[in-house]
Amino acid sequence: MHRLSDLYPDHLDLLKEAGNIGAGHAATALSTLLQKRIEMKIPSVNVIPLSDVIKKDAEKHVATSYIEISGDLKGYFFMMFEVKLANRLIRQLVPDGSVFDNSMGKSVFCEISNILCGSYLSAISTFFRIHLNQSPPNYAVDMEGAILGEGLVELSLYDDSILLVGAELFDRDEKSKFKGEFLFLPLPESLDALFSAAEGKSFL
Repeated sequence: MHRLSDLYPDHLDLLKEAGNIGAGHAATALSTLLQKRIEMKIPSVNVIPLSDVIKKDAEKHVATSYIEISGDLKGYFFMMFEVKLANRLIRQLVPDGSVFDNSMGKSVFCEISNILCGSYLSAISTFFRIHLNQSPPNYAVDMEGAILGEGLVELSLYDDSILLVGAELFDRDEKSKFKGEFLFLPLPESLDALFSAAEGKSFL
């Protein structure tokens, strides 16, 4: 059985390429939603130790969505933005909204999460010719270390690494940048399928 740390640079390049295809679709959807020109790119895809993820910026205050993936691959997707950046995104649609607003602010952040994560997953699905479903997002605001420590504890039983996908949004009208992170955690039984798909092999 493969582990994430077994992924070769070529595999990561394929995941980055698929991510940038998804980013193009996500930017179009977000531009329509926000009624302004948004660009998005995936500058990096890396496998890093789970312990480093939990320790990294542990005190950073973040808004996070959490999506379960099912279908030909099973796993979890986290989308994280620093609270001040998440608030800037929310206020594009709800001027008084924030991540602490449990109604509109939460709804807007989850909708953005649906668009960004959905576009990335859709690109992977098309790129590797696999079928994927996503659950409605769960939502949390807390210190990054606390969220990841709790959310990843079960997954740490399966693998000691995580797939970290960098994401950059650029608001061309306001010339401002939003940096976020996606954490993609395929379950162990899906890793062999992901390897096969990345190498162009059928895994069904």
